[in-house]
Formats: sequence, structure tokens, C-alpha cells
Amino acid sequence: MEKVFFVSQNRHKFDEIKRILAGHGISLAWEKLALIEPDFASLEEIAKYKAKQAFEKTRKPVVVEDTGVFFEAFNSFPGVMAKRVFNGIGFDGLCALIRSVKNKRAYFETVICYSDGARSFKCFSGKLHGTLVDSPRAIEADRLPYEKLFMLDGYTKVLAEISVEEKNRISHRGIAAQKLGHWLSKKT
Repeated sequence: MEKVFFVSQNRHKFDEIKRILAGHGISLAWEKLALIEPDFASLEEIAKYKAKQAFEKTRKPVVVEDTGVFFEAFNSFPGVMAKRVFNGIGFDGLCALIRSVKNKRAYFETVICYSDGARSFKCFSGKLHGTLVDSPRAIEADRLPYEKLFMLDGYTKVLAEISVEEKNRISHRGIAAQKLGHWLSKKT
């Protein structure tokens, strides 16, 4: 199979997806490029838009992803705007929101989109349900911010306190990447 390129500026996401695809015999290379993230209503729409941009910039088979975190108490806010919300209000603002409500249920959702330049795109999604904690844990860990606030169902640790290997087996991104890996391995 020809090499597939993950287009993003996020090393964490690349490393996670690369490990999972390697288990399917697929080589993933990193194209560290900025992509425009439009204000669309769904992760799939955003991922398809980013995949189209990524292919146009690289002219190679590409994979992109978009992840949101959805707080039940706030009608799924911040949702697709998770990164922008964190950049705007940080841990202090997020924790103030979390502490203000009884319902701490939330879920992560990831959509990974593949494009080889054809008119159609192939998207794969994964969800991870859990609860939010009142203050960040493992603050020094080199992990994504929401992972320090999210405790998955059946665990007493937040995502940032779980090894990357275990996280890849159970996470939203892991689920979507496994689906992509199965599809790509059959495509060859």
C-alpha cells in the first residue's frame, strides 16, 4: 500500500493514530500543516472539509481528524469548538463551568477522514463516554487539555493518567483509527 499522510499540527494525535495503523501494517507519515477549521455544525463536515484541503495541499493520500468534547449539562457545549473554547477560557473557565452543574456527564467524539483525491471521502468515528472532574489532574503530563478533565466510565483515573497504549485501545480516537486501519488494510 502506498504511504498515507496525516495532516495536522498536533503531534499527539499523529503519534496515537500512527501506532494504531502500524498494527494493521500501514505506514503513516506526518505532514505538519495548518488547516482551516470551519465553523460547521458536525465533526464529519469539518473533517471532510479538512481532508479536501489536505489533499489539495499535498496531492497525496491523506488522513485528517477532528475531535469534540460534549458536556451534557451545557447542551453538548463546547462540542466542535472544544479547542477554541479551551484556548479562550483555559482550565479556570472550564472548571468553573463544570463546578457549576450537578450533571458532569460528557463524551468525546472523533471523526477521522481519508481522502485520496476522489470526490468521495471515507470517514470513521468513535465515541468515549465518561464524567468531568472539577479540576485538572496530571497537569504536568504532555497530553491534550481535556484529557486532564475527563474520567472515562469504569475508571478512577482521567485519560491523562492512563498510558497511551491503554488509551489507544479504548479511546474515541483509538476506535476511529481502528476502523480506518481495518478499512485501509482491506483496500490494498
